[in-house]
Amino acid sequence: MLGLGAFRPTAPLFGGLLWKIPWRLSRPQKLRHRRRLRRVDTVVATLERALVRNGLAKGEAESTTAAAAAANANAKPKGAAKKGKKEAELSLVRKGLSTHAIERWKTEMPSEAEMVPKDKYTIFDRKVRGYRKTIRKLPKWTRVSQRINPPGF
Repeated sequence: MLGLGAFRPTAPLFGGLLWKIPWRLSRPQKLRHRRRLRRVDTVVATLERALVRNGLAKGEAESTTAAAAAANANAKPKGAAKKGKKEAELSLVRKGLSTHAIERWKTEMPSEAEMVPKDKYTIFDRKVRGYRKTIRKLPKWTRVSQRINPPGF
């Protein structure tokens, strides 16, 4: 008989590991998730500003005002600036560093403010009915960036 006394087996002993993952995030979890997304956005923006300031990447800050462009043109000839930029890029490539990852992130990934709530808290999964599952079911969901989903889903 299946122990009906004080020492009855628990649910994992009946059928294996019991996953207790609620299907929706609580308000504090959503808040922490949004803050995490914003922190990633600020890190990417800071890196881009530093790269633009050092002349290693193209960015919005590069063409802010005509006065700033004129001041830069008076300071150095255009050929020297291009040559310096290329030399800096080559030295980074020689060291094994590149700005492509930051530029790709800025072009492909939406910021937290641009994302709709459906994309913030759920992810696409073709094996699930409705093609969406909660972000928490993604392994390491606090460390992996999942911002892009297939169009229409």
